[in-house]
Amino acid sequence: MSQVTGREGKPLAEQYRSQEFKLTEYDAHQERQRGRNWTLNDVPFYKGKGQGLEQNPFDWHNYDYLNYYDQVFGRKCGAAGIGKLKQVGILRVSEDDDYANHPYVKEDPGYMDRDGFLAEKRMDIARMNDEQQAYAELLQANGVEVYWIRYPEQPMAAFGPMTNQMSAAELLVVPGGSIIPKKGYALAPTSGFGRTEYLARWAFWNLSIAPLVTVIGKAVWVPGVFLSDDVYIQTLSVETNEAGLAQVEPVLRRACGDNLYIQRVYTPGHVYYDRASGISAHADMVIAPLDIDKVLVYSSGLDADTNRWLWDNGYTIIEAEVDEQVNAAACNLIPLEPGRVIMHAGAPKTVDKVRRAGVDVTTVDYSE
Repeated sequence: MSQVTGREGKPLAEQYRSQEFKLTEYDAHQERQRGRNWTLNDVPFYKGKGQGLEQNPFDWHNYDYLNYYDQVFGRKCGAAGIGKLKQVGILRVSEDDDYANHPYVKEDPGYMDRDGFLAEKRMDIARMNDEQQAYAELLQANGVEVYWIRYPEQPMAAFGPMTNQMSAAELLVVPGGSIIPKKGYALAPTSGFGRTEYLARWAFWNLSIAPLVTVIGKAVWVPGVFLSDDVYIQTLSVETNEAGLAQVEPVLRRACGDNLYIQRVYTPGHVYYDRASGISAHADMVIAPLDIDKVLVYSSGLDADTNRWLWDNGYTIIEAEVDEQVNAAACNLIPLEPGRVIMHAGAPKTVDKVRRAGVDVTTVDYSE
């Protein structure tokens, strides 16, 4: 039987063994564990030889999963809040990402370009790669470990060729594992079903980040934004409904603590991103943490209740400039740690406002 080949003519099976599916952290952890001198004293609740009657069979009912997650996988994972950013996964942009080349775009461009993203210009893949590389180097210069993720060649979704493979933020990683969303937006049938499942598979195989839950049934959900370790912002929109949040909320509380406050944001509109107004269905496009008590917002993209909640809870609120929100998604930033962020260089007026609020801002060009 002939072998299926991929990049550089190498058999795909060989590529998978050497790249996407190479075990790293788990293997190293297993080797360290084999070298330990194990005794029963390493077992929680063990009370000593000859004391069998004193062993409480229900002790384990009160033992938190996070107490031994790293003993199984060799690492802790996830975050709830805006502590120091340590590791980032970036999806390498490739020719497969060029939306204009998608066969469905050629078949019915009006259906596939309802948001108008293709109307302006073709994607410049080479420039995107250059910007991605500069972004990765900036992260590394700030002490962040970068993992490059790559889909198989010509990845397929549930209903045909996949699109927008660079969307890595769909997979939410919280303490103890990942949450796999179910896309709800109208373009999802051509790209969304299968994209995040691959990311979850990659993260589990390569980084020992176990899936905690997959949103199922008719529910839809995409991740929100943490403002602190006990405040989580979730947009309810064309991308997320109450049924989706109902499946995710118990997992968030188990992973992040029962005192987690969830602020629902009822975003206007019926598209993922409105090119005319800057309004978005995604939380990270309309609100971003800058510090424990500071946020950058596009208030027109938030409902009145959320704006009031921010004011009532004493947040310093910096407003993104409207033209920069429309043209550069100014709120879509990366927190490095409280008081330090990376922002898009294409939003200089908003960057200046954030800096004047006492936040350390590093910029990177990401216009493509």
